[in-house]
Amino acid sequence: MTRLPPAPPAVPDRVAVLVRALTTDPPEIAAPDVPALLAAGLAGEVRSRLSPGHPLREALRGGHLALGARHAAIRAELRPLLAAWARDGTAPLLFKGFALAEFVYATPGERFYGDVDVLLPEDPGVLTRAVHVALAHGWRSDGLHALPERWTHEAAHLYSPSGRVRLELHRAVVPGDPALARRLTQAVWTASREQNWEGVPVRLPAPADALIVGLALSRVWGDGGHLKPADYADTRRLLAESGLNQAELEVRARELGVTHTWAAFREACWPPEGHLRLGADPAPRREVTRRDGQRPRAALWGARATLLRRRARWMLRLLPDALAAFLAVRAGGDPRRPLARWTPAVPPTPLPLDTLSDVVGAAAWLTRLLYPRQSRVGTCVPRAYTTYRALRRLGHPAVFVSGVARVGGGVQGHAWVEDHRGGLDAYGEPLNRVRFRESFSFPAG
Repeated sequence: MTRLPPAPPAVPDRVAVLVRALTTDPPEIAAPDVPALLAAGLAGEVRSRLSPGHPLREALRGGHLALGARHAAIRAELRPLLAAWARDGTAPLLFKGFALAEFVYATPGERFYGDVDVLLPEDPGVLTRAVHVALAHGWRSDGLHALPERWTHEAAHLYSPSGRVRLELHRAVVPGDPALARRLTQAVWTASREQNWEGVPVRLPAPADALIVGLALSRVWGDGGHLKPADYADTRRLLAESGLNQAELEVRARELGVTHTWAAFREACWPPEGHLRLGADPAPRREVTRRDGQRPRAALWGARATLLRRRARWMLRLLPDALAAFLAVRAGGDPRRPLARWTPAVPPTPLPLDTLSDVVGAAAWLTRLLYPRQSRVGTCVPRAYTTYRALRRLGHPAVFVSGVARVGGGVQGHAWVEDHRGGLDAYGEPLNRVRFRESFSFPAG
């Protein structure tokens, strides 16, 4: 009788692990859950609610300290810029992840975030002046600030001298209908409070607005309706800090005119009743947003039509690049060999931001068309190859980056493209440097 090898240990379902860790207090977790908590950036938050003698506190300690150290490094580069803005007469409003980590959580290592979100007055002169002050202090811009015709609720993307901080300058607190976004933004400004941040004046949203606008509207209107793991913890912390109850929040939602969106968010994420639905829409997004004044279908198709007009001409021009990428993937081997063939010897000249964005977007669309049944991760190499070859052929200083990350008990590889300034906003993967450790880049250095 042939004896079968023992079955490998079951891998916990990631969503189930996160929901259980967030909604139980103290968290009901086991050793197999630790990789999922570390990957989701929840190590510090969950650890903070474990008893001092819990055996898993040490396993989560590294993730907690790493996020705290990352926040300290970001903070050290951000404060001098905000101080320079203050001297110039501008006090920005900080909201979302960085503001929560700095001002709401007990320790910054309890809250993972990617970019730093800053709201400035909508006046183009104020926005432009803020960018110029940043440039004078060594920060870099991807150029969006000089293209007001491409502004959405964001007007600029700034990168710190080290490249560690990506700052999103917002002119509105939410995307979508301009009139509605302007009304909500004004309401948030009016209710915000001034904070003396160790000598640097900033503004923070009122706790009710941080919940309703910063969380509920951002998810249901701006993130496709999908929750993020930190939303539950954010809601719990903001409720505890402010002492607000459900009735008071419903009053504020009515004042803002977003009662349906707020109700949909609470059905999916509400700590007082233990509601958390990760991996699913909080509610039928289109109907909810329509009832609160947004017109998602019209806005979506309008944006798609604009993109299609801009990118259609590039998709035909990038077909040779996509074909070369396909052949290189099929041939296998060291990626640096085809990359070397595709890198002209002449010095590169950066493309204008609008052209760069259209080429990067067209390469992504081509990849999806050519690999319709593969996941986004499964197409990272052909997409990076296509993007790199197209940009280098057009003279842009593209950089191919390969990285690895530990996921569960294994290793996951990823490839993407940057340029001489760092990450490309149009590439749509701003956290690659956070999630993956570089194994090589081409050209090197």
